[in-house]
Amino acid sequence: HPYIYKVTFATANESSALVIRPFSEKGTLKDLIYKAKPKDPFLKKYCNPKKIQGLELHQIKTYGRQILEVLKFLHEKGFPYGHLHSANVMLDGDTCKLLDLENSLLGLPSFYRSYFSQFRKIN
Repeated sequence: HPYIYKVTFATANESSALVIRPFSEKGTLKDLIYKAKPKDPFLKKYCNPKKIQGLELHQIKTYGRQILEVLKFLHEKGFPYGHLHSANVMLDGDTCKLLDLENSLLGLPSFYRSYFSQFRKIN
């Protein structure tokens, strides 16, 4: 799918998994929002709220449509994707691509599991 970031190499065994993807100089959607460089340390990139900027309307429309299209594609294929957040959206020009699709296959809990589990009616 054009909105899924490619994997260069993947392997797994009983106790671990390894996934390698190409490095992107532009970084993730989170890097764009925080005006951060992908190679900077985590604390330097994301712990200065003064640098945060919003997205322009055309970016919100474009990225939102692309994310919804890939989520619709995954849903139609019966593939769960519970790890949607700005750090799992890689930017490639004016295109955004989802990362970490393998998390559900590896049995990792959803990024939002802690929020959902607060509600008793949701199983």
